[in-house]
Amino acid sequence: STDSGHTGNNPSFGVIQATHELNLGKIEDFFSESLRLQYQWALRLAESYYLKPASRNYWDGCSTGGRQGLVLASKYGDDFDGFLIGAPHTNHTRNSSGGSFRQWANKDLAGGSVTDAKFAATIDRLVAACDGLDGVVDGLLSEPRACKASAKLNVCGEPGAAAAPNCLTLLEAEVVDIALDGARNDLGKRVWFPSGRATDLSLALPANGQGGNGIFAWANKDLDFDWRTGPRSDWDDLVQLATNTFADYIDMGTPDLGLAKDHGAKILMWHGLADNQISFQSNIYYFTKVLDFYGGDANVSPWFRFFLAPGVGHCGGGVGPQPQNLFNTLVAWAEGGAAPDSILSSGGGRTRPLCPFPQTAIYDGAGNPNVATSFSCGGNIQTKEAKCDGLIAKFKQEAEDGLGPLG
Repeated sequence: STDSGHTGNNPSFGVIQATHELNLGKIEDFFSESLRLQYQWALRLAESYYLKPASRNYWDGCSTGGRQGLVLASKYGDDFDGFLIGAPHTNHTRNSSGGSFRQWANKDLAGGSVTDAKFAATIDRLVAACDGLDGVVDGLLSEPRACKASAKLNVCGEPGAAAAPNCLTLLEAEVVDIALDGARNDLGKRVWFPSGRATDLSLALPANGQGGNGIFAWANKDLDFDWRTGPRSDWDDLVQLATNTFADYIDMGTPDLGLAKDHGAKILMWHGLADNQISFQSNIYYFTKVLDFYGGDANVSPWFRFFLAPGVGHCGGGVGPQPQNLFNTLVAWAEGGAAPDSILSSGGGRTRPLCPFPQTAIYDGAGNPNVATSFSCGGNIQTKEAKCDGLIAKFKQEAEDGLGPLG
């Protein structure tokens, strides 16, 4: 492990200097360069101990670790045999900013009255409303983007709504719908992705340093800056300031993974469809950029595959069956050529195949819905509607009117 050379109790790790300038060298150390030194030293230590060089080198990380793996794949991919990438924080700037948008909406519109319990009860109601869209009623949404149900289903007095105090007022339902819709700028353009109707998001106002506070403090080069003191209308301007100030240093935006691809390395990426920290749609967006960059799935699937896990939370957990044997699957692919056409998930008394994007698990309509053999991979969830819904404001123009291309 490595502390990336950053020690002490300073919340900004010295990134914001006394002169109110950003130490971009420290930022780059944290997001990429220290990782290169880490694995180089690990290989040297292994050779010193075993008296022979390591025959293989793999990366296995989730969340920040997932983003780190993709950064290494893009910058030093020819040093690795494979990368296991879980729920990568590919766009740190906009994803963290998106969390603050939800919290700001709760603060400004509802006075912070949407509690975690109210939100959780609303998600239960929405999942129940959309459960059968994927062909089987099982408490899971295999394609949360297809669910458009409104939080108004959980307004107090509505049929099926939760009992007080976990039902909503109409105003609170509006706030939850705003949260579920994804962060938008003042012109109504989506800046970042929603997490889907299967995701129990926390709307509680954050403690210091949570949500987008660190991002916005870096953008203003002032550790004492607190976004919660301003109106929500300032939000998109802060995001644009942040992306223009340092996103090039901390986001994993490039789809160019040529060093890994040309070296013969394999990349296995996965993301839970009930992730409450990083929207799975952000990595559909990233993977789509890779597909566009390399000219489609036929050119990408031999070395990079992406799997979505219904009902699974951030890096694991949640009500859905959990992905199994991920690292061994990667090794079998990298060392034996066994490309994964599906990955078994298991838990809660059921098994289910996870399918390479854009395929999904399709129920045969007759077998036991708790058994993986009753499903097969097929179809294409990346429909025209899903693509249009996945358009977001152009990078570094988040406060403006235009939308960027999907890739």
